[in-house]
Amino acid sequence: QRVMATSQDIRRSLIGTTKTLITILILMSLFSPYNYEPFQSMNAREESLSSIRDYLDMKHLGNCFITAMMFQQLVGLFGSATALTIEVMTGYRAVESMRNPVMEATSPSDFWGRRWNVAVHGVLKRGVFQPVRRFSSSFVAALMAFIASGLFHEYLVHLTVMYNKEPRVADDNVCNALNTDYKPQLGSNMAFFAWNGVIMVTEKLLGRNRVMQSFGSTLPRFMVVFLTIMTALPLAHWFGNPYIKRGLLCDFQEGYLFVTKIA
Repeated sequence: QRVMATSQDIRRSLIGTTKTLITILILMSLFSPYNYEPFQSMNAREESLSSIRDYLDMKHLGNCFITAMMFQQLVGLFGSATALTIEVMTGYRAVESMRNPVMEATSPSDFWGRRWNVAVHGVLKRGVFQPVRRFSSSFVAALMAFIASGLFHEYLVHLTVMYNKEPRVADDNVCNALNTDYKPQLGSNMAFFAWNGVIMVTEKLLGRNRVMQSFGSTLPRFMVVFLTIMTALPLAHWFGNPYIKRGLLCDFQEGYLFVTKIA
C-alpha cells in the first residue's frame, strides 16, 4: 500500500543519507591505508584459518567488524539515497533499507529479516520463500532463500571483481596494503549465506524451547546484540575477502572525499 511521504519523512531520509556518508568518509580515512584490514590476523596475511581459535581471534574479529561496518554503510548509503530520491520525485514514502543491523539486531532473524537490506529481503521473500513455502516447510523455504542469496552474491563477485581483472590502485598512498596477486575463492559467498541460513533455521527450532526463550529474555540487550552478531562475524571474511582483497573498496574511494596521508 502506497503512503504519501511527509516533510518529516523526507527530512529523516536526508539526515540518514548525510550521516551514512559521513560515516563512510571516516571509515575510509581511518582504514584505507591498511586496505580495511588494520589488524595482522591470519586472514589478513592470507593464511588459512584452521581452528575455532583462529576464527575467534580478536584481530580477526576486529577486521571482520570493519568489513561488516563498511558494507553496511555502503549498502545503506545506496538505499537511503534511493529512498530520498523516490520521496522527493514521487511524493511516496520509501522503505528504509538498512536499519543498523550490526549494532542493534537482537536475533539472526531480526538481523536478516528486518534490518539488513530490507528491499532485497522483500524480493527474496516474494520470489523464493513464499513459492517454496507452498510446497515445503518454512525451514526449507528459509534455507532456499539464503541459498538463492548466496548464488546472487557469487554472481556479483564475478561481475564486479572479475577473476581476470587487472587490479589498479589510483593512489600509491591509498590501499597500499593491497595484494594484487590475490585470487578470490569460488564459493565463499555461497558458503557464508548457507551458514546463515542454517543459523536462521536453528534459531526457529530453538525458539520453540521454553528454556531458550527464558534464557534470551534474561540477558541484557547489549549481550543479546553481541551474541547475535557473533553468529556471523567470525565468518564475515568469507563474504568480504573477494571484494576487499581484490580492491573493490579502493575503486569505490575514487568517488569520495576523505583524508589520506600523501607523504
